[in-house]
Amino acid sequence: MNMCNLVSISERILLFTGSKNTMNLLHSYQPIVTLPSASLDIIGDVHGEYEALSLLLHYLGYDSLGRHAAGRKLVFIGDLCDRGPDSPAVVRLVQGMANAGNAICVLGNHELNILRGLRKDGNSWFWNETADGDVKFGKMRVLPMAERQSVLDFFTNLPIVACNSQLRVVHAAWHTPSFNEIGSQALTSIVEYFDARERQTNDVIHSDSRFQYYVAEQKQWRVHISDEAQAVPFLGATAYMRELRQMANPIRVLTSGVETADSGTLFSGGEWRFVQRARWWDSYTEAVPVLIGHYWRNPQDKPVSALSRGRDLFAGVAPYDWHGACGNVFCVDYCVGARFLERSGVMAQGQTRLAAMRWPERTLMFDSGEQVATGNFGRLAG
Repeated sequence: MNMCNLVSISERILLFTGSKNTMNLLHSYQPIVTLPSASLDIIGDVHGEYEALSLLLHYLGYDSLGRHAAGRKLVFIGDLCDRGPDSPAVVRLVQGMANAGNAICVLGNHELNILRGLRKDGNSWFWNETADGDVKFGKMRVLPMAERQSVLDFFTNLPIVACNSQLRVVHAAWHTPSFNEIGSQALTSIVEYFDARERQTNDVIHSDSRFQYYVAEQKQWRVHISDEAQAVPFLGATAYMRELRQMANPIRVLTSGVETADSGTLFSGGEWRFVQRARWWDSYTEAVPVLIGHYWRNPQDKPVSALSRGRDLFAGVAPYDWHGACGNVFCVDYCVGARFLERSGVMAQGQTRLAAMRWPERTLMFDSGEQVATGNFGRLAG
């Protein structure tokens, strides 16, 4: 198996069980794929913004099948869907490009939610159900029932990582133990693997000495955790268990990032959260650059309160700079997932953008047609 030139099998570090035999399945799903050797355009989270994606592809020079006159190839960083006005059209377009061999898309946490059958903030377009919490997003085109299986089949086969010796692309976090774990398994289904890891984690949680305190917290506060109007205090045992659950599952880590228990609370994704997203890139010291999405990166030089999602992970980082310990990690998510706030008048027009990183040029192209050079590449933090 091509492990993208990371480490040998004997060196892989596994999580929790310490065993490579977590699953005993026939191999059919490829969690890791190799990036093409061609020049690339890596597009950040789209979140159902079909118009923005169409404009960006035009400025990049691609046709509707993902063909480029110079032979460039497209890579999508995941989270194609949810929140925006036309997730079905975005998925159809990217699926067609992938089927034509002109694009790769890695799995994002929003696609994973749908595969797991979860009704989440902004994904009522897939379930064709009325969700009170989705009213704030405005009108969303729903997916015809006849297309549901096609979308599920597409999402089911999305890899988690695309990489080669020069570049790594993953939705949220490059976490070496998690990467090694998924690469050591023979998988038939990402959902089966995810669920198996969840069962293992449940066993660990139930045997933990803090489980009784977690149960007590949940008994008192469970009904309020999804209520933004209810002031929920910091729940220490719940925070501990949430961190444990997040970090025990390689798929969670790679698609939604490294998270740690914190002393504060944040309402996000329809519930009160007791863990905070971590700046994992500050401890990334490997030589191969990493491109991610997932984390809303403010395209403005000054903070925009409507875009706040708790702690500012990019504090001290210029909008178009590489970041991390070695200056070789870059988040390509410029908040287009919040464009519904522009349409509703909460934010001024033009404060959210859909971006693509042109590689190896290391320049950004936006859906406005603006192109800018990135900075700080390869500079050590400090």
